[in-house]
Amino acid sequence: MRPFCFTLIAFFFLCGSSSAQNFPVQLNLQLVPPFSGYLNDYCSPGNENFRVLALFTDFSHPSYDVKLKFKIEGQGISLQNQAWYYAGPFTLEPGVPKMISGDDLFPLMDEDHLDFSGITRAQYDQRKVLPEGFYTITVTAYDYANPLPVKVSNDAVTQAWMLLNDPPATNLPVCGTTVQEVSPQQLTFSWTPMNVTLPSSLAGTDYTFELWEIYPSNSSAGTIVATTAPLYSAVTQQTMLSYSITEPPLVTGREYVWRIRAHDADGRELFRNNGYSQLCTFTWGNANSLLGNSANLTLTAQALTHRQAKCSWDSLSVYSSYRVEFKKTGSGNWFPVTTDHASLRICDLEPETNYEAHVQGIFPDGSPGPWSNVATWATPAQQLLNCGDISPAPAQQNFQPLTQANDGMIWQVGQFEMEVTSLSAYTNPFGHYSGYGKVITPFGGITLNCEFTSITIGDDHQMYAGEVKAVSEGVSNWMTQFNAGQFHYDTSWFYNGNIDSIYVNANGEIVLLDENGNTVTIGNNTDGGVLITDANGNQWIVNPDGAVTFVTGDFLLPLTTDTLTAHEMQLLKMAMTIIRSQLSPNDISARQNVFETSEGNLGNYISTQRQSLPSSPGNSGTITSDSAAFVSYYEKPLNPNDAGAQLGNTYKTAQVDYYSAKVLAVLSRADCPDDELNFIGQYLTVNGVLYHEYVTQQVALGKTDQQIADEVAENGVKQLVVMTLRKQMSR
Repeated sequence: MRPFCFTLIAFFFLCGSSSAQNFPVQLNLQLVPPFSGYLNDYCSPGNENFRVLALFTDFSHPSYDVKLKFKIEGQGISLQNQAWYYAGPFTLEPGVPKMISGDDLFPLMDEDHLDFSGITRAQYDQRKVLPEGFYTITVTAYDYANPLPVKVSNDAVTQAWMLLNDPPATNLPVCGTTVQEVSPQQLTFSWTPMNVTLPSSLAGTDYTFELWEIYPSNSSAGTIVATTAPLYSAVTQQTMLSYSITEPPLVTGREYVWRIRAHDADGRELFRNNGYSQLCTFTWGNANSLLGNSANLTLTAQALTHRQAKCSWDSLSVYSSYRVEFKKTGSGNWFPVTTDHASLRICDLEPETNYEAHVQGIFPDGSPGPWSNVATWATPAQQLLNCGDISPAPAQQNFQPLTQANDGMIWQVGQFEMEVTSLSAYTNPFGHYSGYGKVITPFGGITLNCEFTSITIGDDHQMYAGEVKAVSEGVSNWMTQFNAGQFHYDTSWFYNGNIDSIYVNANGEIVLLDENGNTVTIGNNTDGGVLITDANGNQWIVNPDGAVTFVTGDFLLPLTTDTLTAHEMQLLKMAMTIIRSQLSPNDISARQNVFETSEGNLGNYISTQRQSLPSSPGNSGTITSDSAAFVSYYEKPLNPNDAGAQLGNTYKTAQVDYYSAKVLAVLSRADCPDDELNFIGQYLTVNGVLYHEYVTQQVALGKTDQQIADEVAENGVKQLVVMTLRKQMSR
């Protein structure tokens, strides 16, 4: 076996020696960037972008003839000379470098002499260009005199990223601008070729110029180009075009779009995007310059109600629409409205507020005219209605349907105003809408959540037909109505009493004045501001600049944004279990009976005194309710011994007692998730102390968990619900 092993090892050494032999011809390739994917760019007469440098190193021969083969690979494609084809002969002299380039290389890259792999010749012939990407080029020399393929050189290799030419870049007119109109018509278009550094540019490039008119004015430039014939087109080899009176006339104020397409003079596809430039738009002149003062509008405005105003201006036929902007006087925020008419009703304004507005016309091409004068008006105060007053139904002959509605609108429902909170649909050609809203009654400011179905609303925001019903059961969703996380302050402070006013003194200290005239100083204001809450649920924000704002929202702001610890969560769950055990269905039913009885007694008394609220559901603009319609001036009775005042107080007490039981039943349910309990903890105080601090204090005093939970249930959670309900009902 040893002679066989020796022979095998010797064979491998001989093979290795053969592969590392020195060739008599050394080849080097030179490829000058940028690189074109069109092969003929490298083998045209006089072209020096691709060169083969050959050096014959055997000085025992006066000369030597070689033949060459070519191969290019990349992007899954391979093009190489056919097995039988060689280019040559090329005569080499020892020690003398020979440069082979230009048309000497043409036979190598002639497609008639190439085998195609990864792409067919037919596919290649469609564009005559290789796909963009990374390619490897190899050239090898063979002995010309030997009919067998005897390799006499190294494989000369170079690599390149083949590119397509970029399309032209538009210069003038600058895209998106208005071009000053001149007479006679004269406009110069110019562009920059992006292929001047590529070999293919040497063969010449033609440019096709195309111009379209954008009409109608609101049409997309891309749609116009794709679907209509150009207004004008021309072919040139220049990089500019003069558009004068011999070309189709341009219309003043109208928008146009143009583009350039570069294409090879020999029909080769050498450009990205088929040679098309970007679309470029411009406007020819401005209608304002032609119309002068005749384009000006004069605006007048007047308040119609405490919520509405009417703006009017002269109608000009040159405009297709109008843009009105209005704002509060002194504010920087304009609210825009577009209309086709020469007047506009502005709704949802604030009472006793100064406003201003201006208007501009919009030409058919979409360009704006000059702004009008600024007109001002002041909305009057909201009219106060006496108990028992019934507003007249709106005149049906004035009805125009509100076809587009949105949340936040304020609609006049009889003698009440209703803020829309949600709609089932936001458009209706007949002004019919269903959804939910919120009514603030003029009798004590109580807020009623309302539901309406297929009511008819006019464009003056009045209800012309239908019925709005107060929703009393909405309290079961009490938790979902909080606006958590809207505010965050560095310090939150609770005052166990009723605050009359708050101010910041000259030393930067926050001073509270309670209802009994007592003064309390709570220290300097912090950088982040302070949130202060009193025992009656009222809240104030002391801003870093010393300004004090009374919080007038429907609900309390969070006192803290900390996450409950595991122990705090456990104690709160124990407190909820205690509350749940105290609220049987029979107990809630008994509270409901007391509430309904007190409501009936108060209603009978008010009817006797002829001071009832309107309650006829057939009248337009009527609000009906099962639980909250009887609200009177007894909210703050002057004479507590008055029979009506006593009935009113009994009614309010029973109302809070019943509603708080329903809310507590929801909050204390067994499946209440931890994130909801954590949310409650942000609003919770126990005996005037924040929940976090209270738990820490009681644990330090040695109180048991049961003792702490009892206190949290009675003087924490229950008080939070009662305080929040009273705050809501006092709005």
